[in-house]
Amino acid sequence: MTDKPHLTAAHEVDRVLHEQVFYPEHDKRTESPAYAKVHHRLVVTEDRPCLICGVRNSTLNDPAQNPHGAKQIETHHHIIEWALQNAIDLDKFNEHVWPNLQARHPGVFEKPFTQQEMLDFIDHSEFNLWCLCDIHHRHQLVGIHSITAPIWGAQNLIKDEFTYIPGGA
Repeated sequence: MTDKPHLTAAHEVDRVLHEQVFYPEHDKRTESPAYAKVHHRLVVTEDRPCLICGVRNSTLNDPAQNPHGAKQIETHHHIIEWALQNAIDLDKFNEHVWPNLQARHPGVFEKPFTQQEMLDFIDHSEFNLWCLCDIHHRHQLVGIHSITAPIWGAQNLIKDEFTYIPGGA
């Protein structure tokens, strides 16, 4: 006789996330010309979809393809947040991040980064930018900047008939 996993009824987990972090001194965030160019290419030229809901810049005005009512497609610094760039240790970056980039993108990241290459990567590399709609980027209930990674990351995998985030977008 094999034991089958026991499925439980859906239950709610209600928690308050308290996060405290110190950001290093940095200039006020403005779009560098290099960031603006990559952002435009990803969002407009390539029309990449939001990683969670699939809406694209070209389908924002189509309610059938934009069920959450997103207003724009944004780019999210996903490996390293832009505001943390002045706190990132180059040696640690090259020890922990570079080998993974090299393995995932053969021929692109051939040698360890210099300080400037690391800063450029953080600011505007397409490998550090994800396309997300404004809802899945900044919304208080479903945005990557508002909820924990285990909950945020599964949103695009949940069955349509299952209410995953009550009151979410």
